[in-house]
Amino acid sequence: MRYHLLALDLDGTLLDDDKTISACNQDAIRAAKDLGVMVTLSTGRMYRSAIRFANELKIELPLITYNGALIKDRAGSVHRELLLPLESAHTVLAVAREYDLHVNVFIADDLFVDRNDVWTKRYYQTSRIPPRIVSNLQSVLTAAPNAMALLGSKEKLRLVRTILAEKLIDKAHVTTSDPHFVEIIHPNASKQSGLAYLLRELGFKTERVIAIGDNYNDLDMINYAGLGVAMANAPEEVRAQADYVTGNNNNGGVAHVINKFILAHGKKLSQSQEW
Repeated sequence: MRYHLLALDLDGTLLDDDKTISACNQDAIRAAKDLGVMVTLSTGRMYRSAIRFANELKIELPLITYNGALIKDRAGSVHRELLLPLESAHTVLAVAREYDLHVNVFIADDLFVDRNDVWTKRYYQTSRIPPRIVSNLQSVLTAAPNAMALLGSKEKLRLVRTILAEKLIDKAHVTTSDPHFVEIIHPNASKQSGLAYLLRELGFKTERVIAIGDNYNDLDMINYAGLGVAMANAPEEVRAQADYVTGNNNNGGVAHVINKFILAHGKKLSQSQEW
């Protein structure tokens, strides 16, 4: 069997639109694990939001969270943490204030906001993490955050993403996992760098990895993996750069990849097999 590790994005990929893992995806992942394939999650979500899915799937590998800025296992051990420099964080907050955008500040895997608006409610519905509402986000930005996110209209965020990318060259990585989100993390953090770190730690080869995602923050991981897969619901640019395009997230797209590239070859990995 060629592929030995599976890296899965969550939203728009492994999760249906109702934010659950379908039975067919669960069954396929379980069958792949029974053959010796290792599985991890690679998500823009905060660790506290991703861990419930890792528990549901009984994932043994460390999780790649905050788009690669925090790699942490289910037992709570931190394998890598890259914090957004405070200077960059203050720049993000200033730009957000100029354009009146909702801001999520993630510090020590906790969520801080300064308004209880529609975006606060939307993020809670997705993450199930209660936010800590403060009067002034400047007051909590005394420690470097895990990440920051701006939420708002597609048009305004398209403009602000360009502005931040120019202001924060070499000072932050600006990416997006949703047209209504702009995410800002440490300049060396990405899903690709997180996956590369995990492979080095495990002694795995890149060509043995399948990475599946649906958005721009998945592109570097898709291009890096031995088999980079885009969901059918991914933007055209993401699908164009993938090695393979599977079904959509509501139609068992992840299960299809596992069935086609792993289970169809069905041979159980031995402990001595070269990774």
